[in-house]
Amino acid sequence: MIREEFAEFLKELRKINDNGGDVDAFVKKYEHKNVYFYNDGCIKKILASEKNIMLTTDLVNAALGLIGSDRIENPKLVNPFIPGELGYRSVEPDILLTNDRDGDSIRDRISIEVQHEEKRLFRDRLVFYIARLTSNMAKKGNEPQLENLNVVNFQFFDAFPKSANYRHTVQLRNQEMQVYFDKQTVTLIEVEKFFKDAQRFVGDSSRLAQWLRAIDTLNRDANFSEFANDPIFRLLQNELKLCNFSSRYLMTVDMSDYDKAVERYEAITEIAKKMRDANKPIEEIIQFTGLSEKTIRNL
Repeated sequence: MIREEFAEFLKELRKINDNGGDVDAFVKKYEHKNVYFYNDGCIKKILASEKNIMLTTDLVNAALGLIGSDRIENPKLVNPFIPGELGYRSVEPDILLTNDRDGDSIRDRISIEVQHEEKRLFRDRLVFYIARLTSNMAKKGNEPQLENLNVVNFQFFDAFPKSANYRHTVQLRNQEMQVYFDKQTVTLIEVEKFFKDAQRFVGDSSRLAQWLRAIDTLNRDANFSEFANDPIFRLLQNELKLCNFSSRYLMTVDMSDYDKAVERYEAITEIAKKMRDANKPIEEIIQFTGLSEKTIRNL
């Protein structure tokens, strides 16, 4: 499901629960569909799971653009998802990993976050968040020996609107663009820009581009055949199935901006209805709204 569809699904689920209805029966009707990957509760259950560490490792290397001997190979989850844990939220990152490198005393620390809305204090919050992750590396009373910190942020607004790139690497540099401190890197991935400017990136065959397209295809419940031969993406396809998520867990999934998402969903479906009534091709409606063909035909 796309974000708006997933928000509408959660709204209906909670309404049924509040009215004493059968939430399990409601969820079962949607078991063939996919959850929205970028939701906090969904991405944590998928990527912070020990059994999916191969999946998480591949995404991290794709996001950071690491190849060969630079790749993250043996990450460990600092805050793994615990089966049966219900929607617990804290100030900790969605996903936090460490990685020890052979023959290197400095290890990697990698954090993965998702940000949907550009709030006024987002940049301040991100810098504060990085400072907290950094300060947590230093043990009280000891000289700080900082690890390599990589913060990966998938965001749905443009950090650099004038830039033609959708992936940005941010580090401390001087006026001559020389890196001052190479142990700290923020990687911003502008997901919406990648799809808004799809023609510009059509030739991008990087692993990150493949990941973004695979996730988008699954979110839209679209034809996944072009990714089916890739074992990583087959695993991703299986893990996104809503049947892997109990109604009890889904009841606790956070959607703090979910009212906005529902409003957008209602606006999108209204546009889809008007386009359909104007006899626009179904492919054009799908491309314009992001809704699945089944959803459009059922409106």
